[in-house]
Amino acid sequence: MRSRFDGTVGVANAILPAVVKLKRFVVDRIVEPAIPLRRLEAYVVFWARMVYRLRKPFIVGVTGSVGKSTTIAMIATALSHPRLRARVGRVGQTRDNMNDDIGAAATLLRYERFFILPWSYPRRVATLLTMPFRALRVALSRYPDVMVMEFGVGATSHFRRLVRIAPPSVAIVTCIGPAHLELFGNVDDIAREKGELVKAVPPGGLVALGNDHDRVAMLQAMACAPVVTVSGKGLELSRRLTHVVCRHMGLEEAAVDEALASFASPKGRLNLVRLRCITLLDDSYNANPLSMALGLDTLAQSAAAGQRRVAILGYMAELGDDAVRYHDEVGLHARGCSDLLVGVGPDARRYRPDRWFATSAECAAAIDGILRHGDCVLVKGSFSAQMEKVVWSVKSFGERGASDAKRAA
Repeated sequence: MRSRFDGTVGVANAILPAVVKLKRFVVDRIVEPAIPLRRLEAYVVFWARMVYRLRKPFIVGVTGSVGKSTTIAMIATALSHPRLRARVGRVGQTRDNMNDDIGAAATLLRYERFFILPWSYPRRVATLLTMPFRALRVALSRYPDVMVMEFGVGATSHFRRLVRIAPPSVAIVTCIGPAHLELFGNVDDIAREKGELVKAVPPGGLVALGNDHDRVAMLQAMACAPVVTVSGKGLELSRRLTHVVCRHMGLEEAAVDEALASFASPKGRLNLVRLRCITLLDDSYNANPLSMALGLDTLAQSAAAGQRRVAILGYMAELGDDAVRYHDEVGLHARGCSDLLVGVGPDARRYRPDRWFATSAECAAAIDGILRHGDCVLVKGSFSAQMEKVVWSVKSFGERGASDAKRAA
């Protein structure tokens, strides 16, 4: 004899497919056409542009194949110093690597953490409803007078659109080199794309170019504004670019030097960390051939006499058809700058390392067998290599102190 429960289950089983079909119809035929992600992105950009038109911040745009984040942090640090802030007003900056189209819009809308468009439809509707109120609140709040913003290359980043979202008064190009070659055919194409930032600066603005690359003349020819070329690499280049920007804004050199006296690089960008028994150069956030060379040169310069130089290098992503050649070149450079070379990831075999690991997790687990007391260690690799896992393990090793560390022979 069938129970009432069996009948209820039977009805539910009969209705469920119809409910699923109804949900798919509503989502696929009504909600998705009404609120596709591309339309939602345009909606967010509209409100960001509205905030820009209402508040008109002075925008310093920074791009390049290496050193963007450090340069942005240094300029923002200088302008935020009490002696300089009294002259320039409040200062904002790109946070959490938000350097693509939606990231620039989110920066103008004062998002402090990485902003992504929601996939779920209830959240899309919520974004539609709340974005006007956020824009109004931001526009009426203590909005920055100066915004130091990163303009990056990538699948979701288009420079012609970026400079319309956040029109720059000052453009900085640190250096142009091989990066994102899977998206661009060659380095000249990358220079032309990043050059859109240079072209966007009005005649009364300023373009500052690092001069340690082969595309300086190309970028100079694209500029409508006065151009200043700046020498140097790494932190030295960032410091000099900061001085150029501050000088353009009429700020005192001595105050800039005072502001930068205690500057610390952003996390994962050539951070020099002195631990109890080793020295760590944490440059783990990302990598391309230019930044690898800079990191290795910094390792060679930072190591004291008698310190063993250890380079733990992950692979470099998005290098396209020339990936093998670039990995070979970095490996050759690394062997001249290090005493022990460790590779992480498939392409890192091309470095011809002394030790190789398939993943960063495997390398991190073996760190006790790699390092010794007194080492100077560079950790670097592309973002997708997850070299921060190695950094955590190196820090753990380094903080144990001399009593637990292996001493050099």
